Amino acid sequence: MEIFPENHELIGLFESDPILTDPAQGYWFYNQVVFQTIRGEDALTVKINGCYGDLSVLWKQGSRELVNIKFETLSSLKVEMQNNDEFLTAIGSFSDFEMFVKLRLKPQVALELKQLSNCI
Repeated sequence: MEIFPENHELIGLFESDPILTDPAQGYWFYNQVVFQTIRGEDALTVKINGCYGDLSVLWKQGSRELVNIKFETLSSLKVEMQNNDEFLTAIGSFSDFEMFVKLRLKPQVALELKQLSNCI
């Protein structure tokens, strides 16, 4: 992954410290970080592995699973906060197109997927 957020940006977005696969590894880029957060009825588990470019999102409302999605070989992961609007954006190339992923946490949870362009 070419672009990876700072630790404090991820903590600010998820409003919690992550679970680290290897707590001895200080740099999160080389670790798998798992954030669990609750926004009203929405419970999210987000796993990030920067060095592999992996992002997975499990979104539940109560016992009902709404989204369970995994992306691999992402090139960019950014945290963006604007007023009361907070989200995580990711970009990666998949097969013959580039994909944009936007996970919004505030003011409400939402997930946006968009094809950006053809890579051919």
